[in-house]
Amino acid sequence: MPRPSWSGFLRLSLVSCPITLSPATSEAERVRFNMLNPATGNRIAMQTVDSETREVVERSETVKGYQVEKGRYVTVTDEELRDLAPESSRVLSLSSFVSRDEVDPLFIDAPYFVYPDKNGEEAYRVITQALANKKQVALGRIVLSSREHPVMLEPFNGGLLMCTLRSQDEVRDADFDFDKAPVDKQMVELAESIIAKMRGKWQPEKFNDTYQDAVRALIETKAKGLPAPKGGSAPEPTNVVDLMAVLKKSLAVAAPAANDYKPKPKRAKAKGDKRQQSMLLPVKGGGQKAASAATEEKPSRRKKAS
Repeated sequence: MPRPSWSGFLRLSLVSCPITLSPATSEAERVRFNMLNPATGNRIAMQTVDSETREVVERSETVKGYQVEKGRYVTVTDEELRDLAPESSRVLSLSSFVSRDEVDPLFIDAPYFVYPDKNGEEAYRVITQALANKKQVALGRIVLSSREHPVMLEPFNGGLLMCTLRSQDEVRDADFDFDKAPVDKQMVELAESIIAKMRGKWQPEKFNDTYQDAVRALIETKAKGLPAPKGGSAPEPTNVVDLMAVLKKSLAVAAPAANDYKPKPKRAKAKGDKRQQSMLLPVKGGGQKAASAATEEKPSRRKKAS
């Protein structure tokens, strides 16, 4: 398990349990470049420099400042900021509960795994199971990286997943400005046929960054002293003039998804032989009288089934 990025308590009303948070995503595998001096091949050192005197200032000697007007700053110490820390800096308190589909996906930000401390596993599991049973997600607040975030908690693989949420002022309104007239029905049906033909399965392991792969291959090639491979640039897409013709051509050349998705065929319901219903009834001993009783019983069973 990665090193926890936050530790504190999860609270539901008067129930609380110790937890830790660990990022659910990672960018450790991304290619990152260093800035070099081309004359010497040495890395460039980034220094903190006084903007006026140009003197180097050690980072340990710097202080935080906020510009209230041009050239005038208010300085704030770490101690003063710690004194302002709200309860959410140590407690993730669940304040309300909503259906998952009520949460606008535009607001969902970074995901974190929520792990229980061994001393709080029982309370953690009770809260998790209650959320799963009610099919609800929990909303709350937490301080991460010197900022309070609204968050959402939901059951995930037997545990809890927390996602930070963007605030209202961070989300922009959509501004789709195009003709609202109905689109051509036949064109839509052709597009639907293309989608159906290319239907696949959710396979996140296939979502690799091909550009990053190409960058790594370039680095490995040059590290061996070989020249960089020359690749042709991708052709620029052209504007569609005859959309109907292009849709028809696309349907003809569209390849099925690589995972060979095949919908399960629907089984036809077996039709009974109505001419011989009496022969299909279970007849117990008792001769003709029992057979008559079984025949009279059939309508009552149908009524019950309906």
